[in-house]
Amino acid sequence: MPEPFNVKAKKMIRKEWAKPILSYLHNVLGKKLIYLGLPDVEAFDVSEWVDLLDKVYAFQCREYPKPSHSDQSREKILALENTLRAFERKQLLSTYDVYDGYIEEVILRGYDNTPDTKEFFLEDVVTVYNLDFCGQVTSPIEYVDRKGNKQQAYKFDAIKRLMNFQSQLSFPNKKFVLFITLHCSYDGKEFELFQANPPNQDIKNYMQPTFSLSKGDKAPYWIKAFVHYNLTQFFTINNFIPEFLPVIYYRGDNNHPLLFFTVIGTQVSSSGGVVMPLQRIADVLYGNFVSVSQEDTFINNDNLTIHKEKSRHWGTVNSLHLFKQSRTFKTHWNL
Repeated sequence: MPEPFNVKAKKMIRKEWAKPILSYLHNVLGKKLIYLGLPDVEAFDVSEWVDLLDKVYAFQCREYPKPSHSDQSREKILALENTLRAFERKQLLSTYDVYDGYIEEVILRGYDNTPDTKEFFLEDVVTVYNLDFCGQVTSPIEYVDRKGNKQQAYKFDAIKRLMNFQSQLSFPNKKFVLFITLHCSYDGKEFELFQANPPNQDIKNYMQPTFSLSKGDKAPYWIKAFVHYNLTQFFTINNFIPEFLPVIYYRGDNNHPLLFFTVIGTQVSSSGGVVMPLQRIADVLYGNFVSVSQEDTFINNDNLTIHKEKSRHWGTVNSLHLFKQSRTFKTHWNL
């Protein structure tokens, strides 16, 4: 039985999809990367990428999906600290910070749940975000704010705040990568509103052929459109151009369907107003989903293609190759 969060497809994504991009980013920046994410106690992603990393900002909740409470065991927090401390002692990392709590509550409230209370702040430009949520994009967590009031926080609230933090840090020519893993399912008012009132005609046209499908069959298409729309807003309002690579559909623990998103972020100058993506929305929406084959290669998933006439079939399904073919790369990265 595979270890949690470490099924064969996930290992492939870390090593053969994500790592080549991070290696290239490391070379472009000329320095090791600053990581922010949800590595869990074994920190498989940090272990795979550690030769490319300098500092780690990590978040670890105590008893998912229960709201945080001081009576819960801190065993997982301490285990993650031990894992990262071992990397530091071997001088594989320069330093690390572990925050006790859900990333949503810590970032939005501004401090974590440790007995001494650790304030959250970023003093570094993050160059690799790995937000391995695995839960639904619209599943909120409950937390208590600074005034003692109960609040709800969504995953995208945290991402929106992170992009705002990133934009405010003083550093020229920011380039970074955002990885997000989400459960391929949905619920909640946000999705109901998105379905009832698609935010633009492109998304409305894209979603139209899915209405006759079952909820489970609709999920990959709707989540892709929902994530693309919202992340594009979060990036561009903070003067970052987003470049989306093909979305990976795979089976995780207990055969749960998961989606893995890769977004390349590039800071651009703006003389007022919101910056515009160079990537066409149709290229993202109608681009084939990608999956891991039995032969351990990335392939077009032809089982997830309902837009037969408009679907974009990827030729070489290689993450770095696909990025280097993008308009963003050719305009802002091909130096």
